[in-house]
Amino acid sequence: MIPSPYIVLLLGAYFLLGYLTQLVEDELPTPLRDSDINRDTTDRVSEESSWRYLYEIMGEEPRVCGTEYHLNKTRDMKAIVDRIAVTANQNVRTDWQIVTGDYFLKSAAPFVSYYDRASNIAALLEGESGFHGNGTIGSSILVNCHYDSVPYALGASDNVIFCAAMAETLARMSKRTKKLKHNIIFLFNGAEENPLQGSHGFLQHPWSKGVTTLVNLDSAGSNGKATIFQVTDPRILSAYKAAVTRPSAQSLGEFLFSSGVIPSDTDFRIFRDFGDVHGVDIAFTKWGNLYHTRFDRPEYIRPGVLQWAGDMLLGLLTQLADRDDIGHKVPPAGAVYYDYLNWFVVWQSPALSLLVDAAAVLAALVSTAHYVWLVGPRLSTVRELAFAVAGRVAALVVGAGVAALVTLLMVATTVQLRYLSRPWLVVALYWVPYLVSAVTASHLYDSWRSRKSGLNRSIRTLQAMTATRVVLTVLLSVSMCVPSLATARYALSVPLLMTSVTSLVTSSVVRTVRLKAYQHLVLECVVSLPCVMFTMSLALRLNALLLPTVARSASANPDLVVAAVNVALAAVVSAAVSGVELLFSRRRLWLSLAGLGAAAAALALTPLEPYAASVPSVQRHYWFHTQITTYNINGEQTDQTTGVFVSRQDAYTTERVLQALKTKGIHLNTRTDFEEDCERHVYCNLPLYRTSFARNLARGLFLYTGGPTATDPPAGLALSSRSCVGDTCVYSFTMTGTAHNLITLVPSEGVTLTAWTLSSPASPSTQWGGRPLYVIFHSVATYTEPFEPFVFNVTLNMGAALSGAALRLSLHAHRLHHPHQYSAEYAALLHSMPDYFNVASILTFRNNYVF
Repeated sequence: MIPSPYIVLLLGAYFLLGYLTQLVEDELPTPLRDSDINRDTTDRVSEESSWRYLYEIMGEEPRVCGTEYHLNKTRDMKAIVDRIAVTANQNVRTDWQIVTGDYFLKSAAPFVSYYDRASNIAALLEGESGFHGNGTIGSSILVNCHYDSVPYALGASDNVIFCAAMAETLARMSKRTKKLKHNIIFLFNGAEENPLQGSHGFLQHPWSKGVTTLVNLDSAGSNGKATIFQVTDPRILSAYKAAVTRPSAQSLGEFLFSSGVIPSDTDFRIFRDFGDVHGVDIAFTKWGNLYHTRFDRPEYIRPGVLQWAGDMLLGLLTQLADRDDIGHKVPPAGAVYYDYLNWFVVWQSPALSLLVDAAAVLAALVSTAHYVWLVGPRLSTVRELAFAVAGRVAALVVGAGVAALVTLLMVATTVQLRYLSRPWLVVALYWVPYLVSAVTASHLYDSWRSRKSGLNRSIRTLQAMTATRVVLTVLLSVSMCVPSLATARYALSVPLLMTSVTSLVTSSVVRTVRLKAYQHLVLECVVSLPCVMFTMSLALRLNALLLPTVARSASANPDLVVAAVNVALAAVVSAAVSGVELLFSRRRLWLSLAGLGAAAAALALTPLEPYAASVPSVQRHYWFHTQITTYNINGEQTDQTTGVFVSRQDAYTTERVLQALKTKGIHLNTRTDFEEDCERHVYCNLPLYRTSFARNLARGLFLYTGGPTATDPPAGLALSSRSCVGDTCVYSFTMTGTAHNLITLVPSEGVTLTAWTLSSPASPSTQWGGRPLYVIFHSVATYTEPFEPFVFNVTLNMGAALSGAALRLSLHAHRLHHPHQYSAEYAALLHSMPDYFNVASILTFRNNYVF
């Protein structure tokens, strides 16, 4: 047997392996300079050239839709594609689309999105499919990025990286001497953050009618290799597999995205749901703590990221544009796909994937039967294996239970979210408690059974490893009955298949060759290495996505979610070698494990600061400097409140703002409980920018201050006319004010909203007070001075309310990026906040009306 202290070294070796796996995954290509390749080279890109495009597209300020700077950068974007077109060997057509429209976005918080003059810059690299004689377009591949940004973020990664890569790819492909078979449309989308309006607008462009497949490019991070995480056209996966030398694709991300675990959206949804355009969605996910913050800047993008993005895109588009089968659309189809350490991609249809899952189950059963045959096909062997399965389950439960208790203790006594600036802490906080307690439980159980079974240590190890595969087999078999898990099951089936196959070798060797304990350990560790690295890579990627996401989820206990996920990951990663702990001596084992546990406990109980502006890992804030005014049915003002509403973004938003005010000696009246207001008023009578923010309104913080600087003209909504025929009335409204607005409408009891002037159906977004609530998100997506009033009509069936109040209506008028219009009081308040605050500041006027 192996002395017990060496088990700590084994765990340390696996933690080191996790670090090495991270290095393998983070490896990026060597950046190429312009001098490294010829100016007219068409099969390689230059990172140096891509950086020039990035700085030109990005500029020096946020490119927020509706602002003058966004308009200026739209002109620059058009100049870039025009410059490429002038020097091209192939025909490149360019266009600046300005488009108005609306659509009903079905989501967890649905609404109608209305956009006025959204801007898109498009460039078409003409292929052999070209344009038809009747003016229609031939088969075309659409590749989409967005150059707009959220307020107070330069958006270097979200999404200028990909726009720069697209510009460089277009420039290289335009130098070809031979046409590709299909057109490629490079769409530089000007209104994605607005949200998703530019992509919907492009569906009105005549070029969109020829699109046969889509490559959508976006970002929820800023480094590493962008990952394919949504697929509805597997033809692109085939081309991607052939073209990309360092691939990154995980359908597990598709499961997380579609299930709402990752609360976000991309243009992919719009093209899929409104344009019947299918393809792949690709996004950066590493370094998500920079996403939508002031640190989304070029200096945080690692060398080689732009090179990888350009190499990937150039190779993929070149492959796609010369494929015969891309000449027509195909019905949407799913796929199960994953890469192995960025070395190669495996992808299967859902039907084939189900067969592979079944094959993994069969292989596990064969390996179990093989173990029984080697040990001796008798009832006692099967009975002891059943006890071993119970032991594995018991160790899993004990490990998870101890980890849960430790997490609850940490939540109660220390600070949550400490892993934001130190992601490695999840190992100490969650993995170590699970592994230490699971190993302890495993040895205690084995101590009991070894006296009864009489099996030697190596056979008991094989037995435990076989039992682990039985547990995985049961879990996989159950998950195969749940269709929604189809894109995530490979996280179980691949490790199960790999360990089942290798066990046929290791169990045969152990049964026929008398190995010493350390030799058996080395054998098991070596053959399991590919499986362990695969599962470690999944764990690393999932945490890279999960940790920043929970930090902006507004959950009161985000650490519980992170703990649950990481305990599950620790169980899956360790499953490949679960059982080898029995090769170690039990003598003084408790001392070795206690030492490791004590080190983890010391970290667990240390209240490390979760935020650090220097890392950077900031606390996200949305501040609404607001004026809330209520009018009665006669148009008379009945109430007005001014102040700053701080929307809850994480577990400590309110606490940290109040703490900062106290530290600075700022004394303001505050309020934190809006539950009653949410019962009495639509959206709690608080300012609302996106419907997805509504779930956090009741737990927000209101600071009573003076109001924001008034808009010119004042933000407001007036009833222009009312005409009735019978019990049907048409109300015409005129709205003035700002570039970004949210309008809510609630018909009175007995009144039905039957139609409006928008092209989208008059569908309610949700219910409030037992009545349908209609929500319109309105934006002027390209700057104009002054903003033209928004005029719209609603048709109401009045029922019994012909002479009374028919409609409650609220206007939330927002200025998203206007720091020069801050009041002195508000500017001073913002300036007094800690450096680790990342404040997205919005000036808002909420007006409540009754008509």
